[in-house]
Amino acid sequence: RISKNIQYSGIILKYICIISGLELRLIENKQTNKNARWKTFRRQKREWIKFAAACREGEDNSKRNPIARIRSDCEENNPITYSISGAGIDRAPYGIFVVNPRTGEINITSIVDREMTPVFVIRCFAKHSVTGVDLEPPLELRVRVLDINDNPPIFAQTVFTGSIEECSMDNTLVMKIIATDADEPNHLNSKIAFKIESQEPSGPPMFIMNKYTGELHLANYLDREVSFLLSK
Repeated sequence: RISKNIQYSGIILKYICIISGLELRLIENKQTNKNARWKTFRRQKREWIKFAAACREGEDNSKRNPIARIRSDCEENNPITYSISGAGIDRAPYGIFVVNPRTGEINITSIVDREMTPVFVIRCFAKHSVTGVDLEPPLELRVRVLDINDNPPIFAQTVFTGSIEECSMDNTLVMKIIATDADEPNHLNSKIAFKIESQEPSGPPMFIMNKYTGELHLANYLDREVSFLLSK
């Protein structure tokens, strides 16, 4: 801590400099006014500058390189080497992302699969090029993988069997068909639509399928001696 008084034109300026570099205070103490006025100037916190573009699965994303860039404002006064680690770099799946150690530009080199890794979490480092000392705390950069509709729906079982009581009313629930899709949850690509493709024996439709829920309801009166085979 350094303290110093300077008198100029009847004004006493008192400088207090805190050696840590975090704060500089100025006191203006006019001789005609006993009340001191404090002005505080704080050094801005050092920042990482970053951006990350999303990548689409199953495509060559290299045409959009660099998909991210990291930069520390420490490089204004220090030689910096940038490095990255994490899944897609030094952990499986290996070698998907590489960084330019001088510019901080991050490129993608391989095709990605959202079902395997929906989000890549990349840890970024800025070290002094000569001493190897960390100039910043590690930065976490997230690269999201955009989904494509590359997975067909899968039924929970091969055959669904349902039964109802004789003389059941129209719209009686017979069963519910269950299916799943491995594409991104709550996304258009993973939405499933149900439909009856065929009915045996043929004739007037005896069942109604709810397109969205997979629920199968009775459409007409059924003879108890008759069974039906529906194709989904």
